[in-house]
Amino acid sequence: MSIFSSYLRLSAEYRWMLVAAFVFNLGFYMLIPFLAGYLKQDLLLSATLVGVVLGVRSFCQQGLFLVGGLLADLFGEKKLIVIGCLLRAVGFCLFLFSDITALLFLAAFLTGFAGALFTPAAQAYFSKQKVLSRAQMFSLVGVARNGGELLGPVCGVLLLNISFDMLCIVSALPFALFALVFTVLIPERQKQDKSDSDDKSSATSQNGGVKAMVAGVLGNRAFLKFSAVMAGYFMLINQISFAIPMHIVDQQGSAKDVAWVLTLCALISIFLQFPVTKLCERWLSPKQWISIGIALMGLSFATLIPAWPYEHGVLYYLPLSVLAVIFTLGTMVSFPFIMSEISELAKDKSVATHYGFFYLFAGVGLIAGSSVVGVAFDLSNISEHLAWYCLILIGLITAILNTVLSASATQESQSNATSTSTQ
Repeated sequence: MSIFSSYLRLSAEYRWMLVAAFVFNLGFYMLIPFLAGYLKQDLLLSATLVGVVLGVRSFCQQGLFLVGGLLADLFGEKKLIVIGCLLRAVGFCLFLFSDITALLFLAAFLTGFAGALFTPAAQAYFSKQKVLSRAQMFSLVGVARNGGELLGPVCGVLLLNISFDMLCIVSALPFALFALVFTVLIPERQKQDKSDSDDKSSATSQNGGVKAMVAGVLGNRAFLKFSAVMAGYFMLINQISFAIPMHIVDQQGSAKDVAWVLTLCALISIFLQFPVTKLCERWLSPKQWISIGIALMGLSFATLIPAWPYEHGVLYYLPLSVLAVIFTLGTMVSFPFIMSEISELAKDKSVATHYGFFYLFAGVGLIAGSSVVGVAFDLSNISEHLAWYCLILIGLITAILNTVLSASATQESQSNATSTSTQ
């Protein structure tokens, strides 16, 4: 079954959600990659102020995912998606007034908080469709997001040549448009949504509301262990955008070299993610593919350790291309199964809250990964390849820990099944 036929099998709402995943990343990557340059070069703001603004945006998203997850479980995923879309549209439009410091910080806050609202809600919503396997669903999500991430900067450059104001307005449009689309779609399933809402209210009253949902997640030891181990995945996932550009700068490379790696990764994911996921489902278990994928992500950085003899021409891109292919293959065989494993471990209870908690661990992993690599680059006098050794080690350790965790969970479930049958 092709990616297109699988897409068409989904209900209209899920097809719209996938389109939304594409245009959300399109709108985001139109503006955000160029925001720092505009604030620094055009508005002549200090580097410190620009850094604080971008930090506020990131913190409000990563730090508030749990809030978004809890609210989605309390009031329904769709409402949070609509509110998040509206807030991001307003936030992007407020960047029109970036010369006013208070409005600049408000724009940063709203932009980040919007992501914290709709991301856990959207992930929980995707996990509930029944037509495709969860892994296939999340592979489609990955394809859509990579498409937006690939085209967003291209559109951003074109719009920036017109004006920054035009860039802000156009990048806000996808979020405003889909807030309207989802608002219109909600009444079409009003009866079902009302039933879902009644179920949520009943569950909330029985279990004690927010405290019970948080306690339920904190009591889910299998989920917490998995999330802690997956922090290693997020230590690696950001290195294509962090470690590789730093390496290229150290090698006197240019921005086009960075663009080549990012573009190659995106193109591979767009065209191969769904067939790779379907292929993986035929062999081995999801947990095994998670370990294999993370190991490949770490090992991909070994391609930069040998002294490649090519300094010019097409072959200059060979080591970076090999790295991009292996790294992307690792993400393709791990990402869909990681996302589906979260909903599996949640056992359909407070799913959005589980995703919110998971993204807290993800945030820790992102910060830790950047910190480790930054220190490794600063200590390159010890070994010029120290950063790559660290990333390889992170990948292998994470893969081993996930394998041990999976074996332990399997043994525990078999033990429980045996004890149940003997009673």
